[in-house]
Amino acid sequence: MPVGGKNFEKLRIGETKQHQLYFAPFSYVNTDAKLVIVGITPGPRQLELAIAAVQRFRTQPSESVLQEIKRLASFGSSSMRPNLLKMLAHFDVRKRLKVGTEEDLWDSARRLLHMTSVVSHATFELKADGTEKPFNGKFVEVLRSPLLRECFESNFVLVVENMNPGAVWIGLGPTPKAALDWCVAKGLLRLEQVGAFSHPSGSGGSQVRYYLRQMSRSEFKEKDPVLKRCDWLDAAYDETRRAFNASLPLS
Repeated sequence: MPVGGKNFEKLRIGETKQHQLYFAPFSYVNTDAKLVIVGITPGPRQLELAIAAVQRFRTQPSESVLQEIKRLASFGSSSMRPNLLKMLAHFDVRKRLKVGTEEDLWDSARRLLHMTSVVSHATFELKADGTEKPFNGKFVEVLRSPLLRECFESNFVLVVENMNPGAVWIGLGPTPKAALDWCVAKGLLRLEQVGAFSHPSGSGGSQVRYYLRQMSRSEFKEKDPVLKRCDWLDAAYDETRRAFNASLPLS
């Protein structure tokens, strides 16, 4: 049953005519992390994984449960995490953080990684027919919505203010990058800390391959939607390289 069905009604913590917000147990914050990865909002799969983790580890101390939920569920879908690992490997993150592999950031080296979202609770848009779809809007939509903006300012901004001041922040796509740019404009982050990956979803066509310099613009068909994203992807790539070199240089 999709999120929003009767099995998840008790998780709903806010709603407007446009959006519904469902509690996601991702409140653990690793303030000492050297790398912070930012998504838009927890999606259905992340919410399902988090709920399963809560049920599995409910007898453990609360902080341990929250850490385990974050490790297992954050960017945990079968398409997102492999693409995310490819991009981390492309920038030699294992060498920059002095760990064995990028996968270790979800395991033995998890003290070095924090994962969060612009809107920290699972957010869904209400369609005209009454159904819901995961929120995938622009950052300006977050700021325009009292419900989403309150969640952003009371959760995400608080994380920024309390995070390791030397951490590198990587947004997954344009919306998280815009939120990070907002934080730079407010003086909460430094420009050289911030970069962005292509969104790692498997539904994005060839954009991850383009971002990783595995294909050129000339290889796209004229009507391929990724062509419209190439300028953004190129700028994001350059900013990410700069951020890693400035804050986590290769030794």
